[in-house]
Amino acid sequence: MKSTENAENSALIAVITGDLVGSSKLSGEAFSQVILNLERLLKSFRARYDAAFDIFRGDSFQLVVAPPLAARLATIIDLSLRSGEPAVAVRQCIGLGKGEAPGQNVKTATGEAYVLSGHGLDKLKGRGLTIASADKAFTEHCELLTRFFDSHLDRLTSTQAQVVLAYLMADNKSHEHLARVLDKKRSNVTRILNTSQYHLITDYLAHFAAQVKKDFAP
Repeated sequence: MKSTENAENSALIAVITGDLVGSSKLSGEAFSQVILNLERLLKSFRARYDAAFDIFRGDSFQLVVAPPLAARLATIIDLSLRSGEPAVAVRQCIGLGKGEAPGQNVKTATGEAYVLSGHGLDKLKGRGLTIASADKAFTEHCELLTRFFDSHLDRLTSTQAQVVLAYLMADNKSHEHLARVLDKKRSNVTRILNTSQYHLITDYLAHFAAQVKKDFAP
């Protein structure tokens, strides 16, 4: 848990704290593979978005990112782990508030965003996504919407999660391109995306980013 000391002199950040659900039931080999998959994903966020991360206590992690990106990256983590091999569920809390930019050392960074994220995760039972914010208006606006969003994600099949994940991560989002990446027929990709109601997912992520910029504007 991070202290809030000197947080008033810090910048607005988003801290995603998460842990794997049911990881103790995995074999040693399967668990190692899941952690390797997670580490590769978080490293890709570091390279692409200048994010910082730490994996600790074996199956827990923290990711520090620009606030408008937080819901998008948390969703990618969820879909990636659930559609991976082996598959595993994850629970995550996005903490939005002031905090130290950690550089590459998340363990020693401090601020309210870290505290909010850790406390929010402690309250979350089972897999899922929740938000803890220092801004009351933002929390009231997004809390219920996020619960609906998370419920929608939870109903996706492994195949739907895989295809939606590919869509979110692709620069070229044409169904033809995704079909080549996934080695599926274009018609199948289109059908899977439509049955997953992927526009609801992308609409929520766009709404979250826009609301962050609006409510946390300097």
